[in-house]
Amino acid sequence: MTTSDFISLWLHILGLATYAGATLALVVMVLPAAAAIPDVAVRRTYLAHAIRVYDPLAIAALGVIVMTGAFNLTAYKNTLRGEFFTRMGWLLTYKLAIAFVVILVGTYITFGLGHRIVRQEFAGEPVDAAWLAGMTRRLIGACVLVLVLTAVTAYLGLAIGHPR
Repeated sequence: MTTSDFISLWLHILGLATYAGATLALVVMVLPAAAAIPDVAVRRTYLAHAIRVYDPLAIAALGVIVMTGAFNLTAYKNTLRGEFFTRMGWLLTYKLAIAFVVILVGTYITFGLGHRIVRQEFAGEPVDAAWLAGMTRRLIGACVLVLVLTAVTAYLGLAIGHPR
């Protein structure tokens, strides 16, 4: 393994840990803390400030995961040559398909849900308690889904291993 392959592999793992850790923190710490705030306006402000940190961190981590995954895949193909599809074919297909869904759900969390809460807060729009409750429920569901899918992709990545 070359030094650049080693660095790329560790950046991939670091991106995965950052993304999964930030998403887990959102589900386990931020959203329950927000639910405990009785004033809906204060709850939305709290969520908007937390999501304003989460969104760029999550998108950057997903970008690192995608780019380093592509670099690692190129190195694997170069190492294995003709055996590449024989040794990695179906596992890699499953991993890439699930990783694609992780990216779709991850961008839904940040742009589809989080950005709307932040935009509404910073535009000074009136607070709608039912809308915020619905957005929070969707955030919880999407975050749990993406964490499960991320764990599955990590498991498949470990099953693929690193060619020698």
